[in-house]
Amino acid sequence: MKKAIYIILLGCITVYVSSCNKFLERKPAGAFTEDEALKNDTDLQALINGAYTDYCNKVYNGKLQWIEDLLGDQAVGTLYTGDDGEIFKRKTSIFGDYKNGMYTDMYRPAYVGNKVLENIGKAGTRKNDIEGQAYFLRALTHFDAVRLWAQPWGYSADNSHPGIVLRTVADVTPGTRSSVKEVYESIIADLKKAENLLGDEVVLGFANKWSAKAFLARVYFMQNDFANAFAYADQVIRSNKFLLDASYANRFSIGLSKEIIFGFKFVDNNLYPGGELRNRYRSDVGFNAQSRFNVTSLFYAAATTAGDVRGTAWYSTTLAPGYNVLTKYNKNNFDVPLMGYTEIKLIRAEAAAETGGANLATAITDINDILTRAYGGTSKNLPVNALAATVINAARRERELELVGEGNRIQEIKRIGARTGVNIDRRGGRWNCPGLALQFPISEQAANASFLMNQEGGCD
Repeated sequence: MKKAIYIILLGCITVYVSSCNKFLERKPAGAFTEDEALKNDTDLQALINGAYTDYCNKVYNGKLQWIEDLLGDQAVGTLYTGDDGEIFKRKTSIFGDYKNGMYTDMYRPAYVGNKVLENIGKAGTRKNDIEGQAYFLRALTHFDAVRLWAQPWGYSADNSHPGIVLRTVADVTPGTRSSVKEVYESIIADLKKAENLLGDEVVLGFANKWSAKAFLARVYFMQNDFANAFAYADQVIRSNKFLLDASYANRFSIGLSKEIIFGFKFVDNNLYPGGELRNRYRSDVGFNAQSRFNVTSLFYAAATTAGDVRGTAWYSTTLAPGYNVLTKYNKNNFDVPLMGYTEIKLIRAEAAAETGGANLATAITDINDILTRAYGGTSKNLPVNALAATVINAARRERELELVGEGNRIQEIKRIGARTGVNIDRRGGRWNCPGLALQFPISEQAANASFLMNQEGGCD
């Protein structure tokens, strides 16, 4: 059923994206209000589709990944200027159209989710699925925002430190920041509602119950709540709906990946996901070190060890002489995975090693599955009696290597710092330094004088 709706409504997305924008720009006026325009499943689903398209074209097109990678420690950013330079130097201010624009764009789907929830009584036979999609969209907004504009879970003992504005009603009036604890509680509650409402049919471009479970695994993992992270990752893996891709070329391809739990599908003449991934990471066309991703020699050496297939699959030193560039996105078009089976295997592996006992054997198997693919055989596999600490270190190393160029590293710097108190940032920053939380746009304080802005000052 969802596949049919996906095809039928593709032509309606542009219209509804436009109407979504209008929702954010004005309050209802006149006899024909926005709520009155939402009458049935078709109207509500089309609005949901528009929100997904906003995410696809304005946030997860590579913009979010790029900002996260600028904050991380893999890129060589000495030539970056403007917004890129500020973010890379971890000294963001109230200015910066790039990050400020994304802040606005990422809240728009949450508004749409709230609008749908406020009109869910008008839904018919597809009520559960539409409602579940709305909760999923709202959770994504808050999760991505709190990880970029607030200090991480574990920064304070009770997580009462300032988070972000929680948007749980379709209202754009000025708000105040909820605590990180309150934000995470809201995210988890929304994802659990989505998990219970959504079906298990996997259609790229839409959330399903496995998407909700996978994101719950990621959320709990970011909290270093390993029991819950393991439980949810384990459910996704045991569903047998996803597989590790045999070839690394399949992860960013058109229709070839078996790993995608949630992501966006390339549809010719309709949806072209990953535009900013190509603009920022592509290395075979128009490479410019002032605006493109290239990695440090230290990281390149770690990522291209002898026998590691990823070294030849994802890197080049000849496409842009003098630079270590990524080739992961060197394609004109591809589907964009945002939650994949590799990450879920790595979450389960580390969480299993942390919880120990009988789970340790599962952790070793998961890591060895990753290593067998990476080295084309079992030569680098962990022994069956590997210690938990060895497995945890392997899981963290493989996560960095597998998810390069996907915005993962900065979150690991913060998560591991909160877990262990150890600063793993190769640029020398503290895991909890002020500069790792982006500064809010001045519009928040202009609209609400009591809005608490982030501390500025970088990570020196």
